[in-house]
Order: sequence, then C-alpha cells, then structure tokens
Amino acid sequence: MSTVIFKWNPAFSSSPMIGYLENLYNICHDQPVDFNWSVWDHDKIHAGDRYYWVKLGYGQVGIVSAGTITSDPYQGEDWSGKGRETYYVDYEPDVMINPDTLPILTSQELTREIPDFDWYKGHSGIVLNEQQAANLEILWHNFIKRNEGFWQKAIDSRYKDQLWMVK
Repeated sequence: MSTVIFKWNPAFSSSPMIGYLENLYNICHDQPVDFNWSVWDHDKIHAGDRYYWVKLGYGQVGIVSAGTITSDPYQGEDWSGKGRETYYVDYEPDVMINPDTLPILTSQELTREIPDFDWYKGHSGIVLNEQQAANLEILWHNFIKRNEGFWQKAIDSRYKDQLWMVK
C-alpha cells in the first residue's frame, strides 16, 4: 500500500474553496459526492492506497482531508485546460476539515517532522517513500487524538458542517 499526497491550491484549481465546502456540507448531510483527483505518480498508485490532501496557498495550509483511494488511475481530460496527459483517481474521505474554521495538521508541522518532502508546492498525487509514509501516519494519528475532544464539541455545535469523520 502506498501513501499519496494530493496537493490543492484553491486559488488556481479547478476545485475552488467553495467546491470543497459544498462537498464537505453534502457529506455531512449524507448526500452523495463523487470524489476524484489528479495524480502525478499514476504508475505507482492503486485502489486501496492511502491519501492525504494538503491545502496550499492562502489561509491555513496543511492536511484538510485523508482517506482511501478507491480506483486505479485512469486518464481523463486535463483539468487545467492545457491539454496535458492527466490521470485521476477516485477516493473516499474518512476525514474532511474546513481549514477556515478548525485546526489542521499544518505544513509547518509537516515540514518540521518530515523535512525531506516539500509540503508547500509541487505536483499533486505524489507517492511518499516508506519512511515518510510511516512518519506521516504517526503524525496524523497524534493529530486526530489531540483534537478529538475539540472536534466532538464542534460536531455538537454550530460548526457541525465544518468537519466530517467516519464514525
């Protein structure tokens, strides 16, 4: 199993922030959402791999979602309109976080703990090496544990549409 990093800058993506927030709202309300994302390392990625989605650009930057890739890569139309050969995967989140209202695992913390990966720029759909993947899994687990109480309060309050987690 591989660990894949999706990178997303809402400022120049085919998926703006409002699209992410609409998907978050829909999944919080048990509405169907079809999730897919472009991947660079398409020859190394398979259904069943783990993904982490890193928001770049303005505001909080870091991991806003994690889950499982549910398809092998498939070729599709280039999202940027530049006509490049582009591959996509389907995925299912087990966590989605609104980075404008709730804490995320920041790129600063990721860089401190996994300095040999660029958490601020680069292609989306990059496969981590085994050591990076193991370190990230520990960081993510600790981040989830550290925020469980806060998130439960958020889910039970007016922020219930700001976080979605598999129960």
